Amino acid sequence: MNPLSTRDYFGRSTALNRSAPLSGHEVFAGGTVADFREQVAERLGARCSATSPAGKFEARASCYELPSGELWYTHTGTCIELECAAAPFERVQIQRAGSGRTTSNDRATVVSGAQSCISPAQATLELGPGFQQIAWHVRRDVLIRKIVALTGSPAARTLSFDPVFSRGTAGSDAFLSILNCILTNIECARPAASALVVAELEHALMISLLQNCQHNMRGLLESTVPCAGPWQVRRVEEYIAANWNAPFDIEHIAAATGVSARSIYRSFKRTRGYSPKAFARQQRLQQARVLLEEQARGQSVTSVAFVCGFTDSSHFSREFSKAFGEPPSTILARNRGIS
Repeated sequence: MNPLSTRDYFGRSTALNRSAPLSGHEVFAGGTVADFREQVAERLGARCSATSPAGKFEARASCYELPSGELWYTHTGTCIELECAAAPFERVQIQRAGSGRTTSNDRATVVSGAQSCISPAQATLELGPGFQQIAWHVRRDVLIRKIVALTGSPAARTLSFDPVFSRGTAGSDAFLSILNCILTNIECARPAASALVVAELEHALMISLLQNCQHNMRGLLESTVPCAGPWQVRRVEEYIAANWNAPFDIEHIAAATGVSARSIYRSFKRTRGYSPKAFARQQRLQQARVLLEEQARGQSVTSVAFVCGFTDSSHFSREFSKAFGEPPSTILARNRGIS
């Protein structure tokens, strides 16, 4: 497998000994019910109930910390119930195998191949035998800041999601595609370089959640916005050029101009014919060319792609060739031949 390609973490494999998401980040694997209860209490502040014949308890849990949340992978071999306490995050559960059920605010939602579930931290989670899931815990305050940055309107109420997120829709597929990219890059375990990629993908995942799920602030996201002024477009370009190696974040774009990110995007499309994200990609390609010409020891096309915020080396090579008329490998080989 190409280390930068995206694998499907939501396929049909259900065996515990098969490749699983977040491998290498386990916080619990095997042991007794008592061991699992202790880990759940320590890591999640939750109470655990499990019924299992002696020697038959089987569960696995992995956790990876993101800039604005956590990703959890759990696989249960028996029925487990978790009573989770209040905390400042939203939980998004995506089934990988089996089924479970989450109850919050007196409403029960099945977690299955047909639908995911979005719930506040305080909830009761019933994990059935053979149930596998990815659970994303994302900070509620960060989601609200994204809404404010997108709309330019202050958030006057508490963010509340509809618990059902149907699978098989265009919005769900887009969301899972980004999540798959994050899981793939975590598995690649490229130090330093992957930090930029994962942070930017997490930002994209939050925007996808807000745009594709039902919540009580959708009206703000769907309202009409004015265009930003020419000086604000130039300010964004200056900001992006100076911060090409930082995660692309609409909060920073909005802060640099004092208007909503949607206004900025609308003005870019009208006056430039491309988006701020596309401009950021152009800047990163320029920096990639500089890096390839520096002939740093141990440098490769893949490492330059990571440093410059690209998640796929093949995609990076295509974009680079389109921009400069030759692939990055040619520049790297030519400069190594000169030295």
